[in-house]
Amino acid sequence: MSKTTTVEGAPDAGVAEGRPSTGRSTRVAAVAAAATLAIVAGYAFVAGSFTVPTSPTRPVVSEVFSPWFSQRWNVFAPNIMKVNRNLQIQVQWRDGNELVHSDWVDVTDIEFTSARGIPMPSRISKNSFNATQAMFTRYQALSPQQRDRVRDTFIRGLGDGAFEPVDAGDLLTQLDGLEGSRAAAVSYLRYDYMLVRFASAFGTAYFDRPVERVRWRIESDRPNDFLHRFDQERQTELSYITFGWRQPAAAPTDEVQAIYDEVVERYTGR
Repeated sequence: MSKTTTVEGAPDAGVAEGRPSTGRSTRVAAVAAAATLAIVAGYAFVAGSFTVPTSPTRPVVSEVFSPWFSQRWNVFAPNIMKVNRNLQIQVQWRDGNELVHSDWVDVTDIEFTSARGIPMPSRISKNSFNATQAMFTRYQALSPQQRDRVRDTFIRGLGDGAFEPVDAGDLLTQLDGLEGSRAAAVSYLRYDYMLVRFASAFGTAYFDRPVERVRWRIESDRPNDFLHRFDQERQTELSYITFGWRQPAAAPTDEVQAIYDEVVERYTGR
């Protein structure tokens, strides 16, 4: 005869030997809560340091977290950014003994087009946009006479069809002789030199030709006011600040050019 187990003798449902004690569960919950609190507090600290305009902790936090988390105040009123600025470049190369120049290439538009539809695009997609803002700020800090000079060419002839870039010291002397700040001139020339190298490497990769000269212009696009945002007609025409030709002191290194070749291939698919 089989033995029947009564209700009183049956084991409790869901109860197993070796079940964790209530004390251990409490400790695990406490550790999880502490870790969550630390993460939230850390995020609040970083966010607060970036979003408060003046904060004693901001310089330190900015140095560590700027590549991943940053805040620009010109996205808020009353100093909201009202003009979009694009960097456009033009380059020259040799076809035999003759210099040939390219059409204008909108580098900023190429970078932004490659990032459209991507929720978290690489920060390199804002490379030329950020460079244009920095260049424009330095340009605006110059006197009107200095601005006229930097919009001109930085190349001088040596005779017999030979040319070379104007020496940086000579350029600074020329700008010093004009009304304006020497510090502003130095700041501008440093960024001008950087853009020469950038335009040379990007142009060489984009046109697949050894670039001999470069120049750039800043396109300023002021969108229609809010009440006219759906209008097809522009309220303000595009405007340009065009800079003169520059001749790189040296061609980009093979390592640098390989990077730009890869970037242009990723942007354009060619």
